[in-house]
Amino acid sequence: MPARARRLTRAGVPASAVAAFVTGAISLLAACGGAPPSSSRTPTSTPTVAVIATPSPTPQIIGTTRTVLSPLGLRVHSAPALVSGNVIGGFSQGRSFSVIAYESGGGGWFHVQGATLAGWVVADPTLTAAGTFNTYSEADGFTALYPQTWGFQQESFGTLFVPQQGTADSAVLETAASLKTFGAAGLPGYLATSVTPIVVCGYTGTLGYYTKETSYTGATPAPLPVPRQPLYAEVRLALDSTHAVLIGFNYQTSAQVDVFSSLYNSVAFPFPLCEAPASAATPTPKA
Repeated sequence: MPARARRLTRAGVPASAVAAFVTGAISLLAACGGAPPSSSRTPTSTPTVAVIATPSPTPQIIGTTRTVLSPLGLRVHSAPALVSGNVIGGFSQGRSFSVIAYESGGGGWFHVQGATLAGWVVADPTLTAAGTFNTYSEADGFTALYPQTWGFQQESFGTLFVPQQGTADSAVLETAASLKTFGAAGLPGYLATSVTPIVVCGYTGTLGYYTKETSYTGATPAPLPVPRQPLYAEVRLALDSTHAVLIGFNYQTSAQVDVFSSLYNSVAFPFPLCEAPASAATPTPKA
């Protein structure tokens, strides 16, 4: 992919999601691995304070389709627990399954049904995503998943992902010889709201969220085949002394950021840490 210091995308998501991912990395890796083949108010006579219960996620999850994001695949268990001996198979990256039940204990588990395999998988948003996805791949070994309702096109600065219809969101995947090639973090005219560490396919980088300044009057980087949106986010990774990656997202509201997280959680590249065998990336399950 041509290397250039230009990116598109959007921003504005709390860093707490990233922190949760980092602190829970060890337990999540135990669930990944090379997949084996295959409110309302009640009126009263006296004033009351309304208490709105947090809705259960179960009605929103059961019956939905999810897709495996993890490049290492996702292990399927016979019961909702990371214990020795209950791995019965696995789903490779890109495989989809139906959620038939949800268990909140043990960090959260999905009871799932695939084409030929049923069982339990950990319910972590870094490992699976709602919906179905297409696979993007390059000759140099870079791969990623993007929603089936999106498409992509090659530009001088990298690969641009855009919805086929309906919104003006956009994502970009760029490579370069170093992080410096991409220029300053963020975009001109955008203010950082959070910048935190993140691990993507074994490599530690930075995840930044930005908001567009309404008062900004400077030039917008060009050429850009898509308009700038109110929010921007990007992940920057240095893979070695001569290879760096930028994944950016230009979007309108935080409700759309799942597309971005699915992209960076699914990206894979032919570098040692990303290609670590499952046995090396999987600690002994909890007894």
